[in-house]
Amino acid sequence: MSLPWVRLDTQIASHDKILKLLADPSPKRWQAAFSYVSALGYAGAHGTDGAISRVALGFIHGTVATARLLVVHRLWTEDPDGLGWHIVNYAERQELALVTAGKREMKRLAAEKANCTRWNHPKGCWSPTHGCSIAREASGQ
Repeated sequence: MSLPWVRLDTQIASHDKILKLLADPSPKRWQAAFSYVSALGYAGAHGTDGAISRVALGFIHGTVATARLLVVHRLWTEDPDGLGWHIVNYAERQELALVTAGKREMKRLAAEKANCTRWNHPKGCWSPTHGCSIAREASGQ
């Protein structure tokens, strides 16, 4: 499940890991820093829960060299199978795909229940386990 946004700490510019990355002598340090921020957006948009595959590097304006810098500065960890990387602490700071999916399902059920009320369906038409019986009949379920 994708998110329309991700959380970005307002103090990211002064975070110790970012400061160490930007002090690195590598000419790729600025690209790596932007790739890190882009990776947050990519992971949120694609519901990867912080996983960044090798094929996704181009989408986040990164390279294997910038990924190595992010690993060295502990912003990413390398996937044990070598297929990509994972954003450190993503699960603690961002909403995970399963949570997003649950919220969307709750909103869908609430809207269905509200429609039963709005269209004056008979009492007991809607139930949390089966939804709207009239809508189910109309859809052939």
